[in-house]
Amino acid sequence: MTDILKIILGIFFLVVCVAVIIVILMQRTKEAGLGGAITGQTSESFYSKTKGGMSKEKFLMQLTIVLSVTFAVVAVVLSALLSA
Repeated sequence: MTDILKIILGIFFLVVCVAVIIVILMQRTKEAGLGGAITGQTSESFYSKTKGGMSKEKFLMQLTIVLSVTFAVVAVVLSALLSA
């Protein structure tokens, strides 16, 4: 039973890994970069761009967070299963 669980979680882990890579590559780069982070310059706020609604950037950011947490949880579970 645990062998089947290991295989299923391994496949799921690979799918999550690929999904995280794709979602991160789909995100827009920040124009200011490190220079804007140091000087504190911003061209416009996130709220002024979206007027409080859901934008593509916000959706991708939330999806990245969900996939990253899923990645971490599955990695810990797989590690526990493989060490047992």
